[in-house]
Amino acid sequence: MSWVMSQWPFPPHRMAPHIPAAQSHYDRLAWHPPRGGEPPGRVLRWTCDCEEVVYELVALGGLRFIRRTALRGGKGVIHESDRWSLHAANAMWDALLTGNAR
Repeated sequence: MSWVMSQWPFPPHRMAPHIPAAQSHYDRLAWHPPRGGEPPGRVLRWTCDCEEVVYELVALGGLRFIRRTALRGGKGVIHESDRWSLHAANAMWDALLTGNAR
């Protein structure tokens, strides 16, 4: 393993986008507890982990969803959005990054 790979955490969350404040007309996403028995999925995109809430766009079984991890009392509380097709998930991710969804 090279020095770079051993010294840099991956994925490099601190280089990721920050979530802006929600717009006054934002769409409310439905958040659910993680489904038991599923693999974690492949994280495709993520937001900066300098905030108390981190979002990840996850691919799993041909569908995509957004995983939200909120730091509460020193523990990560995880919720997941509904599952969507590629295009619908990308649109929701873009809405999240522009403050049009939460």
